[in-house]
Amino acid sequence: MQLPPFFTQAWVLLVIILIYGIPIFLAYHFASFIEPVVESYVLEPLSGTLTNMPAFVQTLFMGDYGLISLGTFSFVWAFPVVLFVGVSIALAEETGLQTKLVRGSDPLLRKIGLTGSDLVPVLTGYGCNVVAIMQTKGCHACSQKHCVSMVSFGSACSYQIGATLSIFNAVHAPWMFIPYIGVLFVAGACHTRIWYGKPRDMPLIFPGGSRLRKPAKRRVVKKLTGMLNQFFYQAMPVFLLICFIAFMLDKFKIIAFVIGILEPVFSFFSLPVEAAVAIFFSVLRKDGILLFNEGGGAMLATFSILEIFVLVYLASTLSGCLVTIWTIGKQMGGKAALSVTGKQATTSVLSALVMLVLVRLITGDL
Repeated sequence: MQLPPFFTQAWVLLVIILIYGIPIFLAYHFASFIEPVVESYVLEPLSGTLTNMPAFVQTLFMGDYGLISLGTFSFVWAFPVVLFVGVSIALAEETGLQTKLVRGSDPLLRKIGLTGSDLVPVLTGYGCNVVAIMQTKGCHACSQKHCVSMVSFGSACSYQIGATLSIFNAVHAPWMFIPYIGVLFVAGACHTRIWYGKPRDMPLIFPGGSRLRKPAKRRVVKKLTGMLNQFFYQAMPVFLLICFIAFMLDKFKIIAFVIGILEPVFSFFSLPVEAAVAIFFSVLRKDGILLFNEGGGAMLATFSILEIFVLVYLASTLSGCLVTIWTIGKQMGGKAALSVTGKQATTSVLSALVMLVLVRLITGDL
């Protein structure tokens, strides 16, 4: 017996939430458990060992933008997300569950200008945006821009999720992740629908059987190994490079100079200008958001909950990371990449401003 469309779509949404919600829930609790252990048994002993080293070395490794201090935050919070979400994605693909979700979500996704087949890149984006952009080559030609836009704006990659969980945990408000991921998806859907409209009607083309099957262990391990290799050999080295660049910019007072220039812009949003550095580096890589943790979280302590939420949202959506933009350019052309980036930045800034105004109207702070 076939379920009514409403129940089918509700079932699809529930399964998608469980597929990604449970791994993120497990990753958060694992990271929050292991962080104080790593701090006590790794960071504090290392910090003590470096006390006799020159100040330059101490600051390089354990300072506000330290390779070890911030690098450890990245590993502790991002790796569990990559691992658990990676297992979930691999199992969904190998069991055939992904195919069922594609077909069940098709009517719902057409409302925002996508088709069920576009669900695969959007969900893959929660693992890695770059891989997801590559997958959009399999989308209909008239919906590819829609799918690319949705991935770049609304699909929070594993590194972004881990960094965001770390920030919200640092301010003792992990509950903010739920509205954050919801706002990200809804804003991404609205952004896609407003800028790109609704493409012409097209058939759902997606290969694969409709039956669930037992996953092949070898194939699951292979997919997971690929994701973990990308984390260790690409993501972590790039994040450490970001930390080093930030350290050098701070040492030569360039960060203070940039903050001075951007102060009027951030004042317009009633946001702390000190956050500009993390927002800038989040354009290089989404785990650049972790720079909000500089100084052991001292900077975050000066922000309100609303400011932190809006700042993390801005850092997440202002632009895709550089590798994602480069991939869009390689696949669709430089003009298309610039167009996607410009539209995304416009939506990000305007929606952040709307959020600030609405919340302050409700709380009476405006």
